[in-house]
Amino acid sequence: MNNRRDFLKLASLAGVGLLGHNSLHGAESEYKRDSALKHIKKASEKPYRQIFNMSGYRAPKIDTVRIGFIGLGRGIAHFKSATKLEGVDIKAVCDLVPEKINRAMDMLKGTGHKPDIYTDDVNAWKRLCERDDLDLIYVATPWNMHVEVALYAMEQGKHVGVEVPAATTVEECRQLVTTSEQKRKHCVILENCCYDFFELLTLNMARQGFFGEVMHCEGAHIHDLLDNITRKNFKWNMWRLRENISRNGNLYPTHGLGPVCQIMNINRGDKMDYLVSMSTNDFMLSDRLTELKSTDSFYLPFNADNPRGNMNTTLI
Repeated sequence: MNNRRDFLKLASLAGVGLLGHNSLHGAESEYKRDSALKHIKKASEKPYRQIFNMSGYRAPKIDTVRIGFIGLGRGIAHFKSATKLEGVDIKAVCDLVPEKINRAMDMLKGTGHKPDIYTDDVNAWKRLCERDDLDLIYVATPWNMHVEVALYAMEQGKHVGVEVPAATTVEECRQLVTTSEQKRKHCVILENCCYDFFELLTLNMARQGFFGEVMHCEGAHIHDLLDNITRKNFKWNMWRLRENISRNGNLYPTHGLGPVCQIMNINRGDKMDYLVSMSTNDFMLSDRLTELKSTDSFYLPFNADNPRGNMNTTLI
């Protein structure tokens, strides 16, 4: 946004930063500002009403946790870990890519786990969720399926562990929380940075009062993923590239945000009210796609006219 005054005015009025590639001035500025305010007002008219606070909730003990895995790409690391845990029975696995199924089955040799396989169609995951011999569903699908799968699994009476980002809109977040509260089923965001040694050490110190009252926290996730998201067929249907060229903002916030929320007791007496999100322009992805298109027609359908910025800072 070129007109800094309009941006600051909008941020102060709305509590939300809108940062794009188009300049805002004159009638266009007034129109976009009014539209943003109407959208915020509409959202505020329907405040979320908590049914039951799942923070700290302890579900009835399960001696042997029966797990179904949906997605064996990114999910393969936790799948491998599950094969080494006591009190776990891997009952079912689902993935559309046969090679990933085969890799998972190779990991099970000699472990005693004999899961049923779901790989024949795009809705096979629903049949897995509908089984009555599962306690937990592990969701490691492309991002756009996280909410759909997690909601369906909880509605079928299953606890859920879902890879990040668990959702991509506020409304989707509310759906996950509401369903978890209604069904009394855990919906755990599998944010690994919440459980690293340094983060757990810091959380323990904060809860013991080593830092006094915590008034301000900063978290970050700075990671060059350009090769990862543009690698040909590295992700099913190039889903991660599609996410990066279709939305702008902080697409992957919980690495930095998760540990901060724990330290500041979010949803345990405090909450986050509003945010201002600011992104730079993109100086990498568009150029990389242009370069790839010059030698490989595979990339021609991917247009990066307004991709996510290279750096994003969000004040909450």
